[in-house]
Amino acid sequence: MKKILLSAVSVGLIFAAQPTNQELVQKLNDLQKQIEQLQAIIKKNQQAIKKNKKIIKKNKKKIVVNKNKVNPFAANDHLYWGFDLRTSYDDIVKKTTDGDKHAGQVLSNRVILSAMYKPSDNLKANLKLSANKVFGVNYTNNQDNDWVTNETPDDDTVRVKEAYFNYFFGPDNGLMFSAGRRPATEGFPANLREDDLANSPLSHSINMEFDGFSFRIGAPVFAKLSDKFSDWGTTLKFCAGRGASNVNGKWTQNGQDYTKQDGIDNADLVGVFFVPYNDDQYAIQSSTAWVFNVAGYNKTTGKMQTVGDDFIEDITLSAIGVGDGISDFLDDTTAYFSYAYSVTNPKDYKMLGSNGSKSGQSILVGADMPAFDDDRFGLSFAKGSKYWRSFTYGEDTLAGSMAAVRGNAYDVYYTHKIIPHLSAQIRYTYLDYKYPGSEAFFGDAGDPTATNSNYVTSAQDLRLYVRYKF
Repeated sequence: MKKILLSAVSVGLIFAAQPTNQELVQKLNDLQKQIEQLQAIIKKNQQAIKKNKKIIKKNKKKIVVNKNKVNPFAANDHLYWGFDLRTSYDDIVKKTTDGDKHAGQVLSNRVILSAMYKPSDNLKANLKLSANKVFGVNYTNNQDNDWVTNETPDDDTVRVKEAYFNYFFGPDNGLMFSAGRRPATEGFPANLREDDLANSPLSHSINMEFDGFSFRIGAPVFAKLSDKFSDWGTTLKFCAGRGASNVNGKWTQNGQDYTKQDGIDNADLVGVFFVPYNDDQYAIQSSTAWVFNVAGYNKTTGKMQTVGDDFIEDITLSAIGVGDGISDFLDDTTAYFSYAYSVTNPKDYKMLGSNGSKSGQSILVGADMPAFDDDRFGLSFAKGSKYWRSFTYGEDTLAGSMAAVRGNAYDVYYTHKIIPHLSAQIRYTYLDYKYPGSEAFFGDAGDPTATNSNYVTSAQDLRLYVRYKF
């Protein structure tokens, strides 16, 4: 009897300890929420891993030279030397309004010797010496400014392309001051077709050389202002530079060495480069610049003189990897869209053939995509209005500048990686001009309404190069 009672009590306790259906449902719901939270964490980590892989791939050129050697650029312990030799062949064809066709073939060598030293985490110095020579030519490019001396091939003179230092300070070294001959060519997206890392400013509006200063407020500083900035990658940079000087050189016949030239003023630039968002995949970048005392041609005197000021704005949207996991091809594709706007302000003489202020605009769209193995190919299109004028005296092809075109421009290239450090490229650019003066200076020569001039209506450049870079 006692055994029966004990068994009955034990069974009763077991059933009493069992949860009700409502409690089971609640526990299952709690468990489901925990699973969903874990899945969200896993997905977020996967996205972070994928994002980091893209960043590593994007920066592998400056981090790793080969499987066994770390690039001294990242090691920060000694002087890093670089050597860049590009041998190019350009087949150029231009047509003019009188129906004539002008053609030429140009062989050129461009060599760049670079040096970088970073003695501490907050101080870095860079140097680039360049010679850009046409085969069989030994003449001096008699320019009174040096906006284009390294970008246009001529003689075998070695020139200073870049020479500057960066000093980092402030919270997490988020502030930077720099002075010297700053890199102002091959900014984004022009760097893609040149197979180089991007400089600043944006190349749609400015692609020429300047001496000057810059001050940047980096992402770490903005992140301290608000947590929202932590993932935005916001940066703000102020720049000031001089593109042309008005002083005489040494050994003038009248003894007025280093004094002001008549009719010419200093051509100075002040710029603000703002990146409101950059998460290493998607980015919004802007470039705003005021250029004072630009030079132009006076057809009455037949001389160059100061004509006025110019304002230019450039906003670029880019994606380094289109979408998220749609395909390997899109993950490795860089796409961009750029809109630029310019306004002239004549003071001392007509600008673009007019005494009044003129505004112009341009769009630039394109993509850089993966090809076979480590090869790349790209497509781009530009369209500029009647009075559009960018600062691109350092033309991106020998036939002319895509960014400066008044009309339409088309560009396609394929870059083949032969072996590490050795590459070859074929590129074709076609420029369809609707108005004259696209690449001229700001005076009479840049007049898009000129009717008595025999100007180029179309230009094309087929370029082949082989390049060694280390």
